[in-house]
Amino acid sequence: MEKNLSKSGATNWVVLLVAGITLAWLAVQARLVTAAVGSGLVLVGFLVSLVSWFQMRLEAREEAERLEIEALGRSRNDSALFSESAAETFPARRAREQFEKWLVPVFTFILFVLQALGVWHFYSKLRGEDSAGNETFTPLALAVAAALGFALFLFGRYAARLAQLESSRLLRPSASAVMLGALLAGITAITAGLEWAGFPKWDVYLAWVLTALLALVAAETLFALVFEIYRPRTKGQSQRVLYESRILGLLGQSGGLFSTAAQALDYQFGFKVSDTWFYHYLEQTVSGLALFWLGILWLSSCLVIVEPQEQGLHERFGQPTANPVLEPGLHFKLPWPIDAAPTFRTRELQSFTVGVVADDKLETERVLVWTRAHYKEETPMLVASREQETGGAGGEQAVPVNFITASIPVQFVVRDVKAWAYNQAEPAKLLERIATREVVRHFASVDMDKVMSYGRLEAAAELQQAIQKQADALKLGAEIVFVGLQDIHPPMGTKENQVASAYEQVIGAIAQKEAKILEAEGYRAETLPTAGANSTRKLNHAQARAAKLTGEAAGRSAQFANQLAAYQAAPKVFLQRTYLDTLTKALAPSRKLVLGPTNTTDVIQFNLEDKLRQDMTDLYLEDPSKKK
Repeated sequence: MEKNLSKSGATNWVVLLVAGITLAWLAVQARLVTAAVGSGLVLVGFLVSLVSWFQMRLEAREEAERLEIEALGRSRNDSALFSESAAETFPARRAREQFEKWLVPVFTFILFVLQALGVWHFYSKLRGEDSAGNETFTPLALAVAAALGFALFLFGRYAARLAQLESSRLLRPSASAVMLGALLAGITAITAGLEWAGFPKWDVYLAWVLTALLALVAAETLFALVFEIYRPRTKGQSQRVLYESRILGLLGQSGGLFSTAAQALDYQFGFKVSDTWFYHYLEQTVSGLALFWLGILWLSSCLVIVEPQEQGLHERFGQPTANPVLEPGLHFKLPWPIDAAPTFRTRELQSFTVGVVADDKLETERVLVWTRAHYKEETPMLVASREQETGGAGGEQAVPVNFITASIPVQFVVRDVKAWAYNQAEPAKLLERIATREVVRHFASVDMDKVMSYGRLEAAAELQQAIQKQADALKLGAEIVFVGLQDIHPPMGTKENQVASAYEQVIGAIAQKEAKILEAEGYRAETLPTAGANSTRKLNHAQARAAKLTGEAAGRSAQFANQLAAYQAAPKVFLQRTYLDTLTKALAPSRKLVLGPTNTTDVIQFNLEDKLRQDMTDLYLEDPSKKK
């Protein structure tokens, strides 16, 4: 029977290796994420099965060595010569002990590291994964996965039954791994069938479930390593296989959950926990409690809570009832699967963006420039261009279209929940595709410079009308509230061909030209009026000076004529007055000292009082030009 155990163990790791390679091949060819995660789990099981088979061979060698030593001792009638205290006499047992003491914990730790890396790898892959299966290869993948699952099930059931009958603790891990491979192959077949039937999302969902299972097994491996340090040892008790998973052991043991839990508790605490009255009480009552709570959970499906921003639809056996619309509040229905009440957000603004794939990290930047990406992905669209002539000598014409990228947010509300739910299979995706089609059509019919500058509001209004018209034609029951055009610019291009940078330089040159033109026009508007005002001022100044000089010359000419007449009338008087007037004007600003003679008694009086008014004698002391 030992040969059967060793043969079964070797068969298990060979089968698991083939199964892991097959699932990996299906994952690549059919592009199934579930098969990829399943291949990782199966290959981990292959390592466990290989190590357990090697340990099984060590124990078989130890048993053969023990029988050989006993036979040799009986033939010589000297059992003391081969006592168990002589370790060098039993090299096979020493090799097995050293393997269990050092290599098994090290392998278990390596196994945990591989499981943790697998969880991290599949988690990173599934975060941004969108199922895109190979529809042409899906039928073949379904057939191969189903056949592989059936074959693994037969091998696994045989190995599990053999391990149970022979009480082989080393065959149980490989048997559980083969049964897990059968389950994973079956899940892969189901995923391929759903992909073929038009439900690609289930591939990602089931991959998440398998990743969570791998994370749970990794945590169990870590805890087993820690608990093994503090586990009480009982002499004579067989040591449990450290790298065996109790969770996966449920697949290969017919005893079920309670028997597996009982074995784990007995092994961990060192005594028969399964023989206590509390354990027997739980074993007898937990099934009833589980059924009770399952019944409560089933009856809770009779209650439907519709949130204030939602509306629900009451369905019975997949068909709407007479008055299917459920308003916000608490409603009652028949339990699942008889009645269902899906809810839809009809009283809140919903939105999507056409032309770009958002990126939370890039959208935090407040300064948006053409030469730097501010979205995860931007879709170039064709736009018309009026400028077809080039400055080349050959008279070539440019292509009358250009590429442009834009972020176009579309906001809508659901007005008719029945039309939204029943007229189309996926109304939200359909509305987004309608908007994308209308945007592409509109950009292909408008000028690039217009839509990038003053034509945005007009283009947004036309797009809103076009999207609404198509949505009404398909009876989606949605109302387009807003369509915006923002971040419109030429595509960035590649490192070798910087389209946005070149276009930015052209726009900058045009802006500089317009700035120079406006600056020149401003200088002209400032200089011409200033020059006109200066010329007028200088002309008026010249005319005033000419009038002044002419007037002064005429006055001097008239004065000369009057003085000639006065001289002719009384020459001596005229000369005396002229002399005195000249003396008065010359001496007026000078300081005067009066020196009287000392040999006379004359008295001279000066009246230094201010005159309130002039008398007739003062007129002769004034400027002759002021005489009238």
